Amino acid sequence: MAQAEQQNVMGEVELAGLKIRCLLLSLHNNITLLVPNTLVAEVIDFRPADEAAHLPDWVSGMVPWRGRSVPLISFERMIGLSPAGAQQERRYVIFNTLSGNAKIPFIALSTVAIPHLAMVEQKQLDYDSEMKQKEPAILVGLRYNSESVMVPNLDAIEKMLEHLGVTAA
Repeated sequence: MAQAEQQNVMGEVELAGLKIRCLLLSLHNNITLLVPNTLVAEVIDFRPADEAAHLPDWVSGMVPWRGRSVPLISFERMIGLSPAGAQQERRYVIFNTLSGNAKIPFIALSTVAIPHLAMVEQKQLDYDSEMKQKEPAILVGLRYNSESVMVPNLDAIEKMLEHLGVTAA
């Protein structure tokens, strides 16, 4: 076997055994997001958000956090669903954005429960063939341990916020 082929096979074996720390985020409408732990800056308790005037309904407002005003998005509304009533365990997950854009370094998302840590291996994941709807906010739909989960497209969400002129002051 050529050296390049041998390295490729070894790389696949290493990937197959790789475990990634992720968070499972429960949203309304039985939606669960799966995100790498490194994208999460902090999980904070619910607090009232400042209103965001003249913006689409998926921008729920601005959340005060560490001296900043972070855009709060409703993932459910982004994908065309309406969130149900408030839950007792509501939290905000503050995400680091991916581009290094100083105008939007963080995005907040509301969850209905405390996020759960999961050590995810490739063998636990499979593409969700039932997820037919393609939304810009969804990077991919997966089956994780037989449950349907979505991986959010934070890059696309950040670009949509930037296009609207939203900034984290």
